Amino acid sequence: MKRIAIALSVVMALSLCSCGKEKKGDEIAVPILETKDITYKTCKAEIGDISEEYHQEGIYAYPYSETVTFKAGGRIKSIEVESPCDVKKGDLLCTLYSDDVEEQIEEEEIRLNQAESTVATLQSNGADYGEIQLAQYDLEIEQLKYDRLNESLEDYKVYAPCDGEFVTLDRHGEPLNVNTPVNKGEVLGYASDKSQQYLCVSVYDNPLNNVNFGTTVRIEQGANSSSGTVTDIIFSENGDFSSYIYVIAPDKNDELFDFGGIEVVFDVYSRLDTVIVPKKAVKSLADRNYVNLLVDGVKVEQDVELGIEDNDKVEILSGLSGGEEIILN
Repeated sequence: MKRIAIALSVVMALSLCSCGKEKKGDEIAVPILETKDITYKTCKAEIGDISEEYHQEGIYAYPYSETVTFKAGGRIKSIEVESPCDVKKGDLLCTLYSDDVEEQIEEEEIRLNQAESTVATLQSNGADYGEIQLAQYDLEIEQLKYDRLNESLEDYKVYAPCDGEFVTLDRHGEPLNVNTPVNKGEVLGYASDKSQQYLCVSVYDNPLNNVNFGTTVRIEQGANSSSGTVTDIIFSENGDFSSYIYVIAPDKNDELFDFGGIEVVFDVYSRLDTVIVPKKAVKSLADRNYVNLLVDGVKVEQDVELGIEDNDKVEILSGLSGGEEIILN
C-alpha cells in the first residue's frame, strides 16, 4: 500500500508540472514589426529652355593633305626626294622613263617640218588659194600633235601639289625605287598642306549628331570669346578607327592664339518653353523610357518620349506636361 501511495504521488506531481509548462507557453507573445513610411527624393518637371551642345577641345592644325599619284604608267627613272621631307609647291618628286614618247616626238617633228616646207613651197610657187589652205590645215594638225606629245612629257614627272610635308607610300611594305614599274593612277605618296593652319576639332569613331556645314560654334580661350562656323568636315578611316575633323572658321580669328587651350562649343539645337527633367530620373527598359511619378504618396510609372539632351537634363516630348512630381531615387 505504501508503494502504491508513493507511485500515485509521483504521477500527480508530473501531471502538475506538465500543466504548468503548457500554461507558460500560452503566454508567449509574438512581436509585430511596423513598417516605416518610404521616403522619396523628388523634383518637379520644369518648363524651360534647353540646348543640345557639344563641348570639344580645339587646336590649330593642318587638316588638309593631297594624294600624289602618277599620271602615266611606266618605270621609275629617278626619285628626287627622301621621305619624309618638306617640299614647296611645284618641287619635282619623281620622274618616269619616257623614251617611247620622246621617240614619237622626234617622228612628229619630222612630219611637222615637212608640213611647214609644203606650205612654204606652195606659197613661193604661186599655187592657188585652195591648195595653200589645205596645206596650212595639215600644218596646224601636225603642230597640235607635236604640242600634245611635248605636253604629255609632263605626265612622266610628279610634282609637289602644295607647300608642306611629303611622305612616300610603301607598296606592299616595300618602298618605291628606281626601275620599279608603276601604273597610271597609282599613289606615290601624300603631301600635307602646311600653307595655312586651321582651328580643328577631332572626333573619333562616331560623328557629332546634327553638326553639319554652317553649324555655329562658340569659341572660348581664357578670357577671350568668339563665335565661328563649321566650314568643312574631313573624314578619314585607318583600319582600327575612323576620325572626323571639324574645320572651324572663327569670326574674330585675331583674338585667338595658336597655343593654349581652346574650347569649342557646338550649339546644335535649342528648344524654348519645353518640359525638362533630370537625366537620372529617366529609366530605360528595352525600347521603353519612363519616369516614376509620386501621386498622392504612391509611385506610378509614366512612359515618356525623349528629346534633346544638355549636360544633366533631357527634354520630354510627350508623357508629361510640367509640374509633375518626379521620383529621383
